[in-house]
Amino acid sequence: MPEETDYLSYMNKGNYAMALNLLDQALLQNPEDPVLLYNFALCCFQTKNFKKSIQVLDRILSEYPGFIELDNVYRLKVFALVELKDWETAESIIKERLQVAVDDAKLLSFLAHVYEYTHRLEEAIDIHRRILRHTPDYKNSLNSLGYLLALKKKINTEERSEAIRSLKKALELDPNNPAYLDSFGYFLQTIGKPEEAWKAYRKALQKNPNHPILLERLKNLKK
Repeated sequence: MPEETDYLSYMNKGNYAMALNLLDQALLQNPEDPVLLYNFALCCFQTKNFKKSIQVLDRILSEYPGFIELDNVYRLKVFALVELKDWETAESIIKERLQVAVDDAKLLSFLAHVYEYTHRLEEAIDIHRRILRHTPDYKNSLNSLGYLLALKKKINTEERSEAIRSLKKALELDPNNPAYLDSFGYFLQTIGKPEEAWKAYRKALQKNPNHPILLERLKNLKK
């Protein structure tokens, strides 16, 4: 029987397919071990088998309600539902869990993502503001808030200042993040600063050379 450290070492290396094989063998010996089941679900998620991941997570929720990693079980299930674009189910679970973990930044971030992709822009913006009130350096929300404000058809002076502050702070915390550079470039483009936007996009492309959205933005900026 494989040792626990065997599958964990493969997970740490990012070789989730091999970790799944070892976990399969381990579960034959210990089919009722919730830790093995959770790691199996995590590996399923990482190999993009989101439906299987959810099935295993549901088993944990049903059979092991006292599992110490229960919060992570819910977060992973929500993440899998988001990947499957099952927005309605994801939103329902998030709101239910937020009654227990009121200001869980990860759950709130997922909720903002759901709102964004179901075209509820103002609600998504409000969620990111809520996250930042409790966790001012939460990079994902700093970036997302600035980007979502840039998407608004009409943005007032206060919102523009808020967007600039948020995007600059995100880049201070992670200056070479291509997603943050893309958001900053997009915001600069929307406020009529194409040359500065170009610089941000170019820097982002240096970090992620084949990103289709960045390539499209640069193409459009040339026109």
